[in-house]
Amino acid sequence: MRKAKALVMVSLAVALGLGLAQMLQVRKAPPSAPYVNVSEALKGALPNFIPGLGTLYVDPSTLPEGPFLAYDRAGNLVKVVFMVPLKKLNESHKYVDIGTKTLRALGITRIDHVNLIPSGPHPGVSEPHYHIELVLVSVDQERKVLEGEPY
Repeated sequence: MRKAKALVMVSLAVALGLGLAQMLQVRKAPPSAPYVNVSEALKGALPNFIPGLGTLYVDPSTLPEGPFLAYDRAGNLVKVVFMVPLKKLNESHKYVDIGTKTLRALGITRIDHVNLIPSGPHPGVSEPHYHIELVLVSVDQERKVLEGEPY
């Protein structure tokens, strides 16, 4: 009985450790697979660092919505960005929860503020959409480390 209990405790510790390790792998760039650098994924159609947005990584299977992980030049995760087409927002006519599962999976438990930014088509997102930015740092820190106003 004691050995079984010890085995369960060790297994739980390993599982929690792996979960923590996975969460920490997104806090610093580059994040682990399946995330790839957006500049590379779009074959240079976007610069590696976009002032106000940072260096972006995305799981290509989630395009065009994301989440996109946005990092500062030091490789710190600053925000999680979703690029939601207006068509999807207008057609759903219901509550759309795009962030909860994503944030939990990434181990993010605190958001400082949210930016909602309308955007026209650009490489990677071919139709008008909104950037929904879940920002982990203060507005002043965001502007400083991303070198500009939110994109």
